[in-house]
Amino acid sequence: MVGVVVEWPGERPLLADVVPVFERLGVRVANALSLPDDDESATPLDLLLPDGVAPATALQALDAALAAAWAGETELDGLARLTVTEGLPVLQVGVLRAACRYLAQTGTGLSRGYIEETVLGAPRFARALVRRFSAQHDPDALDAAVDAAAGEELDELLGQTTSLDQDRILHGLRDVLDAVVRTNAFQDPNGRPPAQLALKIASPRLPFLPPPRPWVETFVHSPTVEGLHLRGGPVARGGIRWSDRPEDFRTEVLGLLKAQLVKNAVIVPAGAKGAFIVRADLRGCDRAAVRQQVAAAYRSFVSGLLDITDNRVEGRVVHPARTVVLDQDDPYLVVAADKGTATFSDLANTLAIERGFWLGDAFASGGSAGYDHKAMGITARGAWVSVRRHLRELGMDVDTDEITAVGIGDMSGDVFGNGMLLSHQLRLVGAFDHRHVFLDPDPDQAASFAERRRLAALPGSSWADYDSSVLSPGGGVHRRDAKVVPLSPEVRHRLGIEATELTPDEVVRAILRAPVDLLWNGGIGTYVRADDETDAAVGDRANDRVRVTAGTLRCRVVGEGGNLGLTQRARIAAARAGVRLHTDFIDNSAGVDTSDREVNLKLLLAGPVRDGELTGVERDQLLHDLTDEVAAAVLADNAHQARALTVCADQAPFLLDRHAALMRNLEQQAGLDRTLEHLPSEADIERLRAAGGGLTRPEAAVLLAYSKNLVRKELLSSDVPEDPALGAVLGRYFPQVVRERWPDRIAAHPLAREITATQLANDLLNRVGPGFLHRLEERHGVPTPVAARAFAVAEQVLGLDPVWALLDEDVPPAVERLALPEVHRVTERVADALLRRHPAPSSLTAAAPGLARLAARVVEGDPERADQLLAAGARPALAQSVAVLVRRAEAVDLGWVVERTRLPVEAVVAGHLALANALGLPGARAGAVEAPGDSSWVLTAKTALREQFDKHARALTAAMLASDDGVDGFLTRHAAAVDRFAAVRSAASTARDDAVALLVVLTNELYRLRQSAA
Repeated sequence: MVGVVVEWPGERPLLADVVPVFERLGVRVANALSLPDDDESATPLDLLLPDGVAPATALQALDAALAAAWAGETELDGLARLTVTEGLPVLQVGVLRAACRYLAQTGTGLSRGYIEETVLGAPRFARALVRRFSAQHDPDALDAAVDAAAGEELDELLGQTTSLDQDRILHGLRDVLDAVVRTNAFQDPNGRPPAQLALKIASPRLPFLPPPRPWVETFVHSPTVEGLHLRGGPVARGGIRWSDRPEDFRTEVLGLLKAQLVKNAVIVPAGAKGAFIVRADLRGCDRAAVRQQVAAAYRSFVSGLLDITDNRVEGRVVHPARTVVLDQDDPYLVVAADKGTATFSDLANTLAIERGFWLGDAFASGGSAGYDHKAMGITARGAWVSVRRHLRELGMDVDTDEITAVGIGDMSGDVFGNGMLLSHQLRLVGAFDHRHVFLDPDPDQAASFAERRRLAALPGSSWADYDSSVLSPGGGVHRRDAKVVPLSPEVRHRLGIEATELTPDEVVRAILRAPVDLLWNGGIGTYVRADDETDAAVGDRANDRVRVTAGTLRCRVVGEGGNLGLTQRARIAAARAGVRLHTDFIDNSAGVDTSDREVNLKLLLAGPVRDGELTGVERDQLLHDLTDEVAAAVLADNAHQARALTVCADQAPFLLDRHAALMRNLEQQAGLDRTLEHLPSEADIERLRAAGGGLTRPEAAVLLAYSKNLVRKELLSSDVPEDPALGAVLGRYFPQVVRERWPDRIAAHPLAREITATQLANDLLNRVGPGFLHRLEERHGVPTPVAARAFAVAEQVLGLDPVWALLDEDVPPAVERLALPEVHRVTERVADALLRRHPAPSSLTAAAPGLARLAARVVEGDPERADQLLAAGARPALAQSVAVLVRRAEAVDLGWVVERTRLPVEAVVAGHLALANALGLPGARAGAVEAPGDSSWVLTAKTALREQFDKHARALTAAMLASDDGVDGFLTRHAAAVDRFAAVRSAASTARDDAVALLVVLTNELYRLRQSAA
């Protein structure tokens, strides 16, 4: 027993509060003595110290632990006893604590308490673990020998574990700390623990993590906050949210990251996502106090992230002081608002500016000097682009036709509120949030629109504020905690149900299943799962009671302004049942797109501000003036993605085998996991082929996003972003006034390469689909950067920019279905020709100007195609532009004939068409057209035969033009061979044999005709 006097920094606590604190530290209080009443700051105690620990050592450790806890530097939990029983410094115990808490978040099924008890039962392991960590990360104690010795000791101790759980826990802790590549644990030169401990973890090194494994994640821990920030790459961005899931916030944020990784395919950074919890007890706190606690926790969390992030100083990357860096340079860290942090952008930017962080107020998008997404309504407007397209394809115009809708959310919310104001024709018949159920079975369009607009402008409004006099007969607003909701005949008719009353949860399910045109998700939560999917698999327990299955949806269209409203399996099932929908990462990508453009504009404008060309006030005004142009560019991105998915859906059976080949490629090159992404297996593909089906829009959306990410990655590993011919790609990203005023600064942008690669990947895949590059790569044996360069040159040669501009206008669906496949075919045809003749990248780029001049001389289009487009409703300019493309592609194919004959390109093309028609080549070549259900081998065979067939046809044209006989004279001179070919062609036209076999024979006969004409 040892007698001590404990001096408290403040008022002396009650003995009943003191005893448990000492017991957590492994010390028992045997007796407490009294002091004179005037000494309120001390407590004399008799203590029983742990066995085997020298009193002097134990008391010194006890003093350090109590002082650190009182200063808020540590906490007194079960692990704290290691400070006294094992003599571990408070800092090292903090590292162990963080590792234990992180491990408990990784989905192992082991509780935090169980993990800590296991560590306490293995003190030698704990000592070796922190000794090794210090030898790797403490700049004052780096020692390879100590590191190796501690590693050997850990291996020995792991071999002595006696249970599976103990083995999993200790192995897991060892692996977690081995995967740490940076920490702020040792940044204080005096050895004090950081205010918040940050561990930067290389996630791919941890095999026990559930997929997808981020590129890196940072775990931040302190007595007041705990959180994780997951990043998909070195340049990554995404929101940070306040989580209400303390036991599994990593599971929450991983699900969000998965969506963010594919959502960010449209922008420069890869996906990132963060979440933190407030460890203080918020029960009983008023709203202001809660906000203050959350803001303080957010500040601490973001500070931890910045602690271990590199900076840029005068163009050089500078590592954090006293930080051992075991990874690459890593200066790009940006954050964004999310649930519970919508107003924290200025707070984050203040932290960045105070630290001199190179991004300044570009660190967190939005805020007082950024784009206000709610004021712009940009996320809702982006999702509305998808809704407009879906309804237009169903023959409905959202600007003129009555649209019935139900929704998730209320008018005070950004996405829901803005979305429900995007059409005066909208008739919102039902909605719900966590507080109320709203029912308006037969709303007056004008009056209900005006009332929704009033609520959207009313701060903190709810459905309870809706003017009941505006409701249609039978309508009402009901609390979610009511016992029952009476249902009027009008409501029963509108929702298609018979019950006269339901519980609020049952009413929510009825709203979700309502027979309406549109289901608009502007809320938080997952409300629809697949029929064979369990609620447990969804991972959103709060909404288990109201969730419905995809098979019960009766809406025609789903707009996903909010995240995770449906599971991916539910989307696929709904799409196969005829519901039109994309995915959340497609519909609501406008928010991240806007934020990224803001960040990149701020990075560019930092130079003019620094050099005195702009004041800070002028910069802010310029950003404001550019709002509409930025929004237009963002919405164009949404429109292009939606159009690409329409093409995939319209041609789904035809594209099935191409999509299957693409999936195999993405599995090998991009880490695609079909099971994780709910994509069809090879057996499923065969079943779809037999049924004449294809991929749904939600499935194609995943392929589109993965393809963009892979193409961007491979472009960045090449010299394509530096190609002068692609300078316009970078320039087009920025608003016009910026392009005109600062072209040199655009070229020198810190992320110029990344912007170029991202824009090229988006342009390519949005315009010609996710399988285009893969086919070029397979056909010509070239890497992605060369195939992408071929696409860019093909666009230049064909002069496609004005054609795309015409297609970006409000084009009827029937016209799109004719025009887009034609443009795709022509682009691929020219890219093929370019790669055949110019496989070297330098040769490819050099050939572009001459071929563009050659093609530009062709101004007469294919009249048959023009007539088809006009009949479908195309404007004359678009019909003529698409029809000309076919002739220009032929001119590119015939370029060598032009060179050899020295005839005008117009004459060569005209002669080629005349000869082809005289020989009946268009009909003979019909068997080469790709058909739905064609396997990859059949497609490859048709491609090869088509190339040979066309090669022979061009050679015949060259021979005919060289003879000066004209078409008739040429045919007469080679009458025998021509007659033989005509006979075979005629027989083939009535044959029912395999198309490939017939094409082989016809190609061979055409070759014989070519030989006779040589």
